[in-house]
Amino acid sequence: MAVGDDTRNRATRQTLRRDAAGNRERILKAAALAFGERGLAASMEDIARMAGVGPATLYRRFPTKDALVATLVSDFHNKLVRLAEEATNRPPGEGLEQFLRTAGWHLAASRGFLPRAWTELARREHVRHLRDLTAGLLRQAQEAGVANDQLTVTDVALAIWSLRGVIETAGTIAPDAWQRHLDVIMAGFRAANTDLPHRPVTLGQLERITTGRG
Repeated sequence: MAVGDDTRNRATRQTLRRDAAGNRERILKAAALAFGERGLAASMEDIARMAGVGPATLYRRFPTKDALVATLVSDFHNKLVRLAEEATNRPPGEGLEQFLRTAGWHLAASRGFLPRAWTELARREHVRHLRDLTAGLLRQAQEAGVANDQLTVTDVALAIWSLRGVIETAGTIAPDAWQRHLDVIMAGFRAANTDLPHRPVTLGQLERITTGRG
């Protein structure tokens, strides 16, 4: 093979990879939008049309709707982890609220498939890593004196869970209602001298709640 042919072949492969990556990104964005508007009942044909790709391209990448949802859920948790990691670099005491705020926006943008986000599709290692990062953010906030010392990592997890509930329930009627709800949560978290008389949820209970295992 001539040198020129090899160079052209490499350039062609790179172009194809870029095109494939671009199609994937467009499909996932369209799916999130379609599910947000119509719920999980949105069809694959609707998603292909919104993504500007042919049905064959969509089905070649994602053979079923379940495969598409599974990818959205995986990306959803990957981004939550990245948001928590970025929050750890904030000045002492700011990271926890920064994470909860950005997580709220992320949940709101993912409203259409949130019912599947904490099912069996959620990889256990992602959930555990996110919990470890969140525990670190809570510890930093407590050491900085901006969070009640009685709070536990399960309290933070349930705060995120409650945001999900507000986002899902309020829907398009009050799409920003979760922000007010988070304001109330953070006011409670900052109440350093307030006694919390009830026991926190245990990690075991949290696992059963978030996985729906009863």
